[in-house]
Parts: sequence; structure tokens; C-alpha cells
Amino acid sequence: MSFFQGANGVSIGQGTFNVVTGNQTNNNNIYNHYIAERQKKKRRIYDEFPDIQRGLVHRLKDVDHKDGLFHWNFGSHKYEVEFKVERTISTAKIHGDSSTFTVVSYKGQDAQKAWEKEFRRFSETTNTTKMQLFGINRSRIPLLIFYGELLPLDHFWDELGDFGLAYARTLSDNMNWGESEIWIDPAQGTLVRGVKGPGCDLTGVPLTDEPLPSSVELLLNEDVYFRFFSRFPLDKELDRRTIHVIEGISTREERGPLININQPFVFSSKTNFIITIESGVFWYGDGVLGSRVCMPDGRTRFTLEEECAPCLFLDSFCPIAWLSQASSVFLRLGISLDEELWSSKLIVPVVNLRGSIENSSIKQQRRSEHPPIYLFRPLPPFPLLGDDSVLSTHTWSHDKNGETPFAHHHCEYLGLPTKLYERSFSTHTYRWSSSTYKRIHKWQIARGFDPTTADFARYLEHPIYKVLPESEAGRFEELNMVGPMLDSL
Repeated sequence: MSFFQGANGVSIGQGTFNVVTGNQTNNNNIYNHYIAERQKKKRRIYDEFPDIQRGLVHRLKDVDHKDGLFHWNFGSHKYEVEFKVERTISTAKIHGDSSTFTVVSYKGQDAQKAWEKEFRRFSETTNTTKMQLFGINRSRIPLLIFYGELLPLDHFWDELGDFGLAYARTLSDNMNWGESEIWIDPAQGTLVRGVKGPGCDLTGVPLTDEPLPSSVELLLNEDVYFRFFSRFPLDKELDRRTIHVIEGISTREERGPLININQPFVFSSKTNFIITIESGVFWYGDGVLGSRVCMPDGRTRFTLEEECAPCLFLDSFCPIAWLSQASSVFLRLGISLDEELWSSKLIVPVVNLRGSIENSSIKQQRRSEHPPIYLFRPLPPFPLLGDDSVLSTHTWSHDKNGETPFAHHHCEYLGLPTKLYERSFSTHTYRWSSSTYKRIHKWQIARGFDPTTADFARYLEHPIYKVLPESEAGRFEELNMVGPMLDSL
């Protein structure tokens, strides 16, 4: 054999001899070297994303630019500079990829700090409700590159009606998103939470605490909005808020002079008559008053809530009571919703009442040892005397029906006010277009109510409006109950 050439006196016993030919490699040494290198270069979170060179990024359009990033200081109650950085958000293409991306670039003194904070925020996204990170660049001008061509809600502002604003506000509240953090993904038809973009003011009414789908159609399409929310189970608060959204579309409010009438009514400038008047007054309670109930006889009942608040407040102000039954009133009067309805003016006396609760420890203890305490606000008429007038127009009781009111001395024993102070009294006038009345008419039908009746108003616990014959409407004017105010409208 060739491996014994030139060898003399070779002796092989009974052992085993292995022959290895060719170049020899110590595999054990290579493996140990690999382990050592791996330990030296431990995988980091940055390695989870491709490093995209800036030269591969082709910016198409800038959608936002900020000279500095700010945060709210709860101690000083003002915005302060968090990072001194120029941050620009653009839509872009990446060389070699046909997709469109959203690129955030950082430049300036705190560029690395600002980049790092927002990278940490989006590097662990695990669902579709947030911007999804595609790639990064960690150079002197670092980049965050997100999937998709994302657009800030602010860019759709002119397309949002009151329904869209209400939906965006509800989604923002329920998902705990900041108003400037809402972005639209047109390709997916969804809204997502992202980096802070252009600011927008979501003043719409939040509709519900229930989880909502993230949908551009709900944001921009009124018919889709109606179909979706009308399928919710009956919920008085949802329905009241929806009417509030609708009536805000075309409300005109005018503050008028005082009049000697304390019930809301509707005046027609076409006939110069009062056409309908509210059978009661819708009262709101605040301070220590909660759990409002409209009694069958028209009174309003509130439950006293022991939260050590020093005051109770009562406000008579509710145009929604009229809107929830306007269709039925117009039908009885032979007025079509296709007519121009600006001439029908709702005139509402707005009364603010205030009372003081005694909150000494002994008074609180006495109230806590008793059954629930109720406040009852009676039906009008009641006197309207002007600011700071003293009124005795309420009762207290342990009885849910208020049939056994407290005596004066028992109110004092419990620290309850026997008289309320009229803080202010004014008159507001409202007018709506026919389109507003039609939308509410449509909502009533979608919720399963007959708009030719006052059932929707009863369900919402609103006082019912009484249609006045012309003879009775004229009697109001003869008595000068409306006075010069109607002449000025």
C-alpha cells in the first residue's frame, strides 16, 4: 500500500488500524468556533427587521412634518418639548418592490432617541390594530418603514359628516387611541393606531362603550353607519346620543329674551300660532343626583347619591324630547317632512336650579342609615322669578312614588335643601331643516318604532307634546304668555 512506502520493520498486531487519506479537517474545532461566534453576536430585536438603505427609498409624497415632538406635562399642565427632532412621514416605494410603504424619518439633535422610542412602540405589534413595521434604517438619519400607504384621519376631515365624527370619536375612546394617532389603511379598508400625525379635534359624541369594528365604510358611509348601529340592542343612551348627532347637523340656536311661559313649545312663523306644547319638562340632574326616572304623571324622580358633593343641580334643557316625536306631531298637523321646516321653531325655557346639601359627618350618617332618598320635581306650571330667586318646587321622599313627602323638619334633620335657588333663566330657540327631521324619522324606523306615534319619545322617557287647536294656540297669545319674543323671531 502506498502509505507504507519507504517503511522498514513494520509490524501490525491484532489491533484495529484506520486509514484516513486526503486533507484532514478538525470538525470539532469548527463547531466550537461557530458556537463562540454565535455567543459573541447575540441576536437583537433590530435583527428581526431588514435594514433598508436610504438610497433604496423613493419618497412619493409627504403627509406630515413636525419640528419637534411634544408631550403633556401633568405637573405644569402644558405641552413641553420631548425631542428636538425634525420628523417627516412620507409615502414611498422601496427599490425592487412594487408595494407602497409609509416611511418615518428623523433628523436632528434627538433623532436617535425619538427613533428608538417609536421603534420600541411598534416593533412588537401582534395584531392588525396598529401600524405594522416592515424595515428599519439606523443611520445618522434613521428610518422606520411601515407596510402600506397609510393616511392620517386629518386628510379625510372634509369628507367626515357628523356620523363619521361620532364613529371616529367612539372608536378612539373605546380603543384608547389619541386623536392624532388614527390612520387609515385604504387598501385594507380599516383604521389603525400609529405614530402621532396631524392633529384633529374629535368633538363628536361617543355613542357606545361596546367594541366596534375598525371600518372605513362606517367612517365615510352614512347608510352603512345606520345599518350597523341600528342593529344594536335597544339602549336609551345610544338612541339619545344618535339623535344628538343628527340634530347637531343643522341646528340653529338663538338666545332670546325672557318669556312668561315655562314649558317648551313649537311656534310656526307661517301661521303665527303655537302648534304644540310639551306636557312636562325634561330635567337633568347633576352633583349628587343620579338615576333619573320620568314618572307616569309627568314628574321627574332622581335618586340621591351619597358622594359628599356639596350641591345638587337641576337643568331644564332638552330639544331631543321634541325631535324624538316631531314626525308624529307634523303628521297630525298635516305638515309633510318634504316641506321646508325652518319655520317651525322650538322655544325652550332653560332653568338652572341649585341647592346645598349639608355634609357634616352626622348628617351623612343619618342619610346613610335610611332607605334610598328620592327627589321629585313636579309638573309645570311653576313660577319663574329670575336669577337667585328662591323656589319651593320639589319634594323629598323614601317612597319611590313620592306619595309620602318628607316634612320640613325631617329635611333639616337629614341635611336636605327645602328650597332651590334659581341660578339663571333664559330662553333658547332652535330650528332644524327637513333633512334633520327625515334622518331622525329614518332612525326611528330602523330601531323598530312607528314614527307616526310618540312611542319613541315614551321609550326615551321624554314628556309628550300636545298638539294645540288654533283656538287654544290663540288663547296663549291673548294671555300675553309669549309676548314680544315671538314678534322678534
